[in-house]
Amino acid sequence: MLIFDPVAQASPARGMVLRLGETDPRYLRITHLFYQCVYAMWVGEPEKARYARRPVRLSRKALKTLVQTPGATWGRLALPDALTVSPPKDSERALDLDAAWNLVEPLAQSLERESNLSRSMFTTLIQERAKATDTSFITLRRMLLRYYYFGQTRLGLLPLPTGVTPTNAPASRIRSALGSNDYSPKRRGRQSILTQDLGKNDFVVSEDDIADMVAFLKSRLRHGVTFLTHAHEEYLGGPFRRRHPSLYAEYIAKQRPEPVSVRQFRYYIDRFARLENDLAANLRTQEHRPGRLGSLYAAGPGEVYEIDATGGRLHLVTNDANPIIVGKPTIYLIMDRWSRFVVAIYLSLQPASYEEVRHALLIAFTSRKRRFQTLGIDVDDKRWPMARVPAVLCPDRGSEFTSGSMEQAVVHDLRMELTPLPPFCPDGKAIVERTIRELKRRMAGSRMKGTYAERPLDPQTARAARLAEAVAIHSLTDGYRVAIEYAIAHNNRPHSALKRRRILTRAGVAPIPRDAYLWGLEHITGLRTAPLSDRDYQRLLLSSDKASLGSGIVRYKSRSYRPANEIATEMAARSSVRSRPVDIRLDKMDPEVIFIPTARREWAEFHMTAGAANDLAGFTLDEEEAFTSHANLLWARADNDSRIERLASKAPTSRPAGPKQPAATKVARAVQQKARQEETRNLKRALVGKTSPNPSAPARKPGSNPDWKKIEEEERRRSLDLIRKQRTSR
Repeated sequence: MLIFDPVAQASPARGMVLRLGETDPRYLRITHLFYQCVYAMWVGEPEKARYARRPVRLSRKALKTLVQTPGATWGRLALPDALTVSPPKDSERALDLDAAWNLVEPLAQSLERESNLSRSMFTTLIQERAKATDTSFITLRRMLLRYYYFGQTRLGLLPLPTGVTPTNAPASRIRSALGSNDYSPKRRGRQSILTQDLGKNDFVVSEDDIADMVAFLKSRLRHGVTFLTHAHEEYLGGPFRRRHPSLYAEYIAKQRPEPVSVRQFRYYIDRFARLENDLAANLRTQEHRPGRLGSLYAAGPGEVYEIDATGGRLHLVTNDANPIIVGKPTIYLIMDRWSRFVVAIYLSLQPASYEEVRHALLIAFTSRKRRFQTLGIDVDDKRWPMARVPAVLCPDRGSEFTSGSMEQAVVHDLRMELTPLPPFCPDGKAIVERTIRELKRRMAGSRMKGTYAERPLDPQTARAARLAEAVAIHSLTDGYRVAIEYAIAHNNRPHSALKRRRILTRAGVAPIPRDAYLWGLEHITGLRTAPLSDRDYQRLLLSSDKASLGSGIVRYKSRSYRPANEIATEMAARSSVRSRPVDIRLDKMDPEVIFIPTARREWAEFHMTAGAANDLAGFTLDEEEAFTSHANLLWARADNDSRIERLASKAPTSRPAGPKQPAATKVARAVQQKARQEETRNLKRALVGKTSPNPSAPARKPGSNPDWKKIEEEERRRSLDLIRKQRTSR
C-alpha cells in the first residue's frame, strides 16, 4: 500500500510527487528539473518498478496545467520497508548494492544533461554502458529506471520481495495529455535585470564553450591562486572573445547583456572541472569580505541547515577517591540558516564521525520531550518545536563531514544536497560558528564544574583549563542540560537578523527564531524540500548494531528487551532457547526501543524492561561506554576486597582444650519446642543488649567471678538427666 505524505506550499523539486485525483489517484514523480521543462515518470506500487518507463519531458506550462487540476497535490511517497534498511557494511547485500551503484552512477551523471534525456540518447547511453561493462542492456535499463522510480536514492537499487505482476504500465499517458513533442534548445536561467536596457540574452553555452572554461581555469590555477570571479572576467576577454568575436564586440559596445554570467561560469566549473589536489589548493571561490552576507543566503526556513562539530570546553571525570579523566565531549550543533533556529544539539564522548552526525540529524525531527525525559531533562515540544528535514546541509571541511560515508549517506541515501565549504573559508558558516562560541561562553558562565571560557593559548587561560580539569563534572547529562537550556533561550529571544526581515514585520511575527521558523514553514512558498518522508528518514538515520535473540527476549548491552508489537511477538515465539545474533536498529540517544528490520512487513519492535531502564536512567550509551573501563576497575577492586575478607574470616584460631561434647540426641516434641522458645528468647535479649537469666545457676557471691567451665558442665549434666528421664518414661 502506498503511503502519500502531502506537503503544503510545495514547489516542483527532484523526487517530489504530484498526486492526480482522489478516488483513483495517479502519481507523477519529478526526476529532472530544468529552466523550461521538467522530466517526470509515473510511479505506483513498489512491485511495478520492474515495468517503469523512462522519464518524459513536460513543459513548465503543461506541468502548471496538471497542478491546477482539481485534486492535484504535491507530496512525497514513503519508501518500501525493504528499502529503508541499509545493509550492514561488508555484507553480501552491501557488496551487491555497491556493484549496482557503480553501474548506474555514470549513467545518472550523464543524464543530468537535458539533451541526453531524449529517447534516442537515453537508449544509446545505456547500450554503450552495457557494452563497456559487459552487462545485459535490459538489466541495466531496469536498474536505472528503479533508481528514478524510488526518488533517485541509492537504496532503490536493492532488490524487493516478489510482488504482484501488473497488467500494464501507464507511462504513455503523459504524451497524450500534453501534446507537442517539439523542443528547441534555449538559454537556461533567469534573465538579467538589464534586459530592459540591453535586450534579451539568447546565447546558449555549447560543449566547446564549457571545455574552454575548464581549460582556461586550469591554466590560471597552474600560475597561482585564482578567484572564480577573476577567472570569469579573464575568460570573457580571452577564450570567449576568440571563439565568439561578434558577440564579444556587441557586449563591449553595450548592445547586448553579458553572454556568460558569473553564476553560469561557476555552475559549469563545479560540474565539469576535475581538479587535481595541487590545482584545487589554488582555487578561491570568492574574496574575503568581512561583513558581507552573500554566503549566508537561504530562501526560507527548512531549506539550508548549517552543521558544525567542536570540542567542548568542559571535562568529565569519575566520582571516586582517585578520579580518572574520562575526556572532553564533542558538541554537534545544527542551525537553520534563514531563521537562526537551533534545530538540534548533541553531546558525544565518541570520536567525531558520521555515526555521530546521524544522531544529531535524528534529534532534529523527533519529539524533544520523549527523547530527553530518559536523561531527566525538562523540555517539551512547545518551547523547542520539532524541525523538518532540510534540503541542503552545509558543513565545514572536518574529517567527519568530508568522509566517503558522509557523502554516500547524505547525498545518495538520504537525498540531501551536501555543500561543504571550500578550503580557507571559515566565515562561510558564520551563523553556527557564532552560536557555538556563545554556547561555550554560556556553559562557562553557568558555574558548572569542569568548564572554562577561552582556549588555553596563554598562561592565564591554560591555568583556568587545568583548574576546570581538577573540579570537573561527573555526568554528561549535566553538560547536556546546560546546552539545551541555552538552545531554548536562543530560540525564544529576539534576534537582530530577524528584525531586518520585512516579511516578518509585515506579517506581525515577532523576530524570534522559533516563531520565524514555524511561520516560514507554513506561509513561505517555493522552498526546496527533502524528497523522502520523515518516517523514511527516521529509519535511515537509526544506528545499526548486533544483539541476541533467544527464549523470547532480545538482549543488547546486557539488557533485556521484550516484544512490543505483533511481529515482534511472533518472532519471539519462534525463537529457540539457544540465542542467535540478530541485526538491530536503534536510536542510541533513546535506547529503550530497538527494532529488528524485516523485508516484508513492519519492523519488529522491542522495549527495554523496567529494571533495565532504571539501571540506565540518566546515562547515555556513549557515557556508559566511556565509563566501562572504570566500572570494570571498581568491580575488580570490590571482588578482590570481598574475597580477602572471606578468607580472613575463615582463618583457623586456637581454641582452649576442654571436655568432648556428647552427641546430640532426639527428644520429645514438647521438650524440643520448649528448648526452641528458650533459644529464641535468649537471642532476642542479646539483640537488645540484655543478658539471659539462668535460674538454675547457683547464686554468685558479691565480688566473686563465676567459673564458666563449671557452669557449662552443670548445664550439660542437667541436659543428660532430662534425657534419661525421657527415655525411662518410654
